This record gives sequence, structure tokens and C-alpha cells, in this order.
Amino acid sequence: MAKKPDKRTKRGDRASARRIVSEAPAQAGSAGAETATGSPGSGLDVLKSRLTGKRKAIFEILDDVKRVKPEQWQDPNQVEQLARTFASKLGLSVPEQRIKQFVNAYKDATKNGPNANVDELVKKYGSHVDDKTLKEIKKFVPGGQ
Repeated sequence: MAKKPDKRTKRGDRASARRIVSEAPAQAGSAGAETATGSPGSGLDVLKSRLTGKRKAIFEILDDVKRVKPEQWQDPNQVEQLARTFASKLGLSVPEQRIKQFVNAYKDATKNGPNANVDELVKKYGSHVDDKTLKEIKKFVPGGQ
């Protein structure tokens, strides 16, 4: 009589296979971020590849955003803390300089109300923002088009 395979081994193998499969798109996304000409792909495409498999964290973040009171959005320190929390939930390591740059851009973007000039902000803070990503950003900013 043949011995029945150990379920723990099978589960472990399945978990390893899932981990390898889920990591493959992220690796392909980072390696595939460059086109045949050697230029980097769209920042938006890179972000999408890094967020692959993080659906649960994204929905948790959206729930967190719903709970943020309007006055909290007016405090750049609270926005900075939210950004850190969201990056952590997504498993993204964000350099301190990048967080500070984001907070400065946030202050500039919100100081004149909802009429921020996206092109000026990108020129000042987003030297690596490509046209495709800029177009996507403008979709979410009132008067951004």
C-alpha cells in the first residue's frame, strides 16, 4: 500500500508556487519597465506592476481614506503620516526625501484651493513624470485638463 502524500508538503509547495507566480509579474514589471529603446516605461505602468497582488491592502487604504475627516486633510503633517501608513500597507519602501517632496507638493497643490496648476507642480516636483502619467493625473484634478 502506497503511503499517502503529506498534506503539509503539498500546501507548502502550493504556497511556494503561488509566491513565485505572484512575484513574477512584479519582477517582469520592473525589468519590463524599459522599452526596446532603453527608455523607462510609464511611471503609471511601473506603479501598476508594483501594486499587482495588493488588492486587499488597496481596499484597506480606501476604507482608511473614507474615515479621514476633512480637517485632517488640511494638516500636512497628518497627510504625511497617512502617506507613510499607506506605503507601509502596500509594502513599498519610500525614501524620506520622497516623502518630504510629496508633502511639499501637497502643500503647494492645496494652498490655492482646488485650482492647482498641474503642469507647474509637475515641473517643480515631478521631473521624471512622463506624458502618459501626467495625462492620468490631470483626470483627477479639477480644471487639470
